[in-house]
Amino acid sequence: MAGRVPHTAVVPSPVTDIECASALCLRPAAGNLAGFFGAGAHRLALRALARPLLAGEPVVAVDGGNRFDPYEIGKAERALGGSGRVALSRILVSRAFTCHQMEALLSRRLAPALDRSGGRIAVVFGLPETFRDADVPFAEACRIFRSCLSSLRRLAAGGTRVVLVGEGDAPGLPGDRAGFFRHLVRIADPCLLLRREEDRWRATLRGRGADRPRKGAR
Repeated sequence: MAGRVPHTAVVPSPVTDIECASALCLRPAAGNLAGFFGAGAHRLALRALARPLLAGEPVVAVDGGNRFDPYEIGKAERALGGSGRVALSRILVSRAFTCHQMEALLSRRLAPALDRSGGRIAVVFGLPETFRDADVPFAEACRIFRSCLSSLRRLAAGGTRVVLVGEGDAPGLPGDRAGFFRHLVRIADPCLLLRREEDRWRATLRGRGADRPRKGAR
């Protein structure tokens, strides 16, 4: 894909390094869609949001997989010295349970919500998970998926930092839609790919900034 940076860095499991990579994924270059993908991606993305929220930066989130957990943001805020309540007051969450609801949120409601809140970060959780309904024909599902990405790319081109978050192929997702998640992983830049090993995360950071040296810590 044109403009992609080929460098790949393996970020060791220590939390400090993964948090540095997480922060990078909240600052994609203009026009890019960033991504957190793999085991624990939703939890890590929510924790990463605590810092900008606590600093006064509003965030608009679209939850497509019922993955939003306010406890993770509150816990991360308290670790940063906050009360655990301030960050949550600065995030607006809308939920989508079907692909048609997701398309409506991304194409018609997300941009106005960002304008009203003054937010410049939009986080989309579980986009492929809204395509579980096998009654939606595959051609229609593909059209909706492309429409969702087009809406997000327009926002990114206008200066919004768009972040995609997903654990993996959603359980119950029809087999002909399994490629939707893989496509998100391919286009995200930067992209943090996570996997769980025993009691720790391992992560690969791909894309812009991935060639920056990182120091391990326990």
